[in-house]
Amino acid sequence: MIIALVLNTRTQEDEFEVEYDPPHTIELIKHGILETGHEYAFIEADENFLESLKEIKPDLVFNRAEGRRGESRESHVQAILEMSEIPYVGSNILTTALALNKTWTKKYLAFHKVLTPKFYTISNLEQIGKTNFPFPVILKPNEEGSSMGIDVDNVVYNHEELRNKLKYMIEKYKQTILIEQFIQGREFSVGLLGRGDNDPEILSIIEIDFPKLPPETKNVFGQTAKTQYDSLENYICPAKIPKDLKKRLHRISTNIWNSIEVKDFARIDFRMNSKKDIYFLEINPLPGMDFDLEHNDFSFFPYMAMNSGYSYDELIRRILESACLRYNLEL
Repeated sequence: MIIALVLNTRTQEDEFEVEYDPPHTIELIKHGILETGHEYAFIEADENFLESLKEIKPDLVFNRAEGRRGESRESHVQAILEMSEIPYVGSNILTTALALNKTWTKKYLAFHKVLTPKFYTISNLEQIGKTNFPFPVILKPNEEGSSMGIDVDNVVYNHEELRNKLKYMIEKYKQTILIEQFIQGREFSVGLLGRGDNDPEILSIIEIDFPKLPPETKNVFGQTAKTQYDSLENYICPAKIPKDLKKRLHRISTNIWNSIEVKDFARIDFRMNSKKDIYFLEINPLPGMDFDLEHNDFSFFPYMAMNSGYSYDELIRRILESACLRYNLEL
């Protein structure tokens, strides 16, 4: 079987390529695929993708493409693969398009009784008066991942700060901006590993150890925390939480997974306030796979897998196994 890895390669270290995969991650995934005993191929998810796909003719695609442009860019590769009748790892067109849009995800999950912070989506400054929940609020680009466009000054405390930050973000990101109730409290990340069409395996939960982060991060897990202060010392995995909280996070995560019809792998982020209310923040059905501890370049998902007893190669095999179970393929 030919297994093709399809992704966008990171060529520069800037905010707009932070979601793309660097060379060391490509090598790790390649090694994991080869360890299954199958043939490996690589396809860049660019404008030549369809031609490359026709040339290589893979039997299965390990899809990690974030997309180049457009509000549904994370669904472009899946659309071509489905049209070409080629099986692939990961969630389908609708799921990835939904998950990339924070507002759509919140609305959809609210229907499924998932608690999320109050929110309003805004596209111009004239709409500011329509927000009707108290400060502080946090502003996020509505169609980005990996904390793109989010930093300590995204939490605003009055209308003047709100207007100034909104003006800057609308001009820079050229998309709608999510205004979200800022939840003070603990932050958790939950990794989920597929088992075909059955309920997923829940990996070791991570808690962001905010007391270890400098005060200037202001309880915001954004670009400052992720770049200037990124260290394994600032994360607790497995999270030291009571059994009942762990069960609640497992139950909510599984509900989200099934409601949005996620496949094979994902990461979900939550906040918990002082009253123990758990708020859904966002889901990433294409979680980062970086794991280069020498250069302090690592993603939560493989780190959670390692703390759950998997090696990197075993994690790749498990992801592939989940996809093969769905397509009735033998790995």
